[in-house]
Amino acid sequence: MKRAQIVLLLLLAVAALAVLYLALRNPPPPLLPADAEHAAFAGPDACLTCHGPDGGAPHSSTHPIGRDCMRCHAMP
Repeated sequence: MKRAQIVLLLLLAVAALAVLYLALRNPPPPLLPADAEHAAFAGPDACLTCHGPDGGAPHSSTHPIGRDCMRCHAMP
């Protein structure tokens, strides 16, 4: 193998590792559960009754701020 081919292979390997790292770093958000509580989704206000700061199952501190739940969390 020539030196140029080795360098190209190394660059391709680094690019592939970078893409893999970025893909694994940001996993897709979970879907809404397919249970009775979430079956009658009525909008972000309904989500925040349970998942807001004072709810029984608040989202984590790393959760992005926002009220557009369906933008990330789709129905199954």
